[in-house]
Amino acid sequence: MSREQAAHDPIAGDLLVGAEAIRAFLVHLGMPERVDPYYLKRSGWPIGNTGTSGGGKIIASKRRLERYTDKLTGREHD
Repeated sequence: MSREQAAHDPIAGDLLVGAEAIRAFLVHLGMPERVDPYYLKRSGWPIGNTGTSGGGKIIASKRRLERYTDKLTGREHD
């Protein structure tokens, strides 16, 4: 899939790959700059891993993170 195709694919645009991308999105949602995506993953947040046995990068869906934070704060999700 090319970058142009990915730009028009809602699933590809929803995916965050790597701790820095996830952290930046969480900060955008209002979390503090020091947020640790690895800690959140271990504590049950909807953050996965691309590999097995601890290898690979962490990944997350923007939509799922938004819904999870809305659930935690009691906000209604559109």
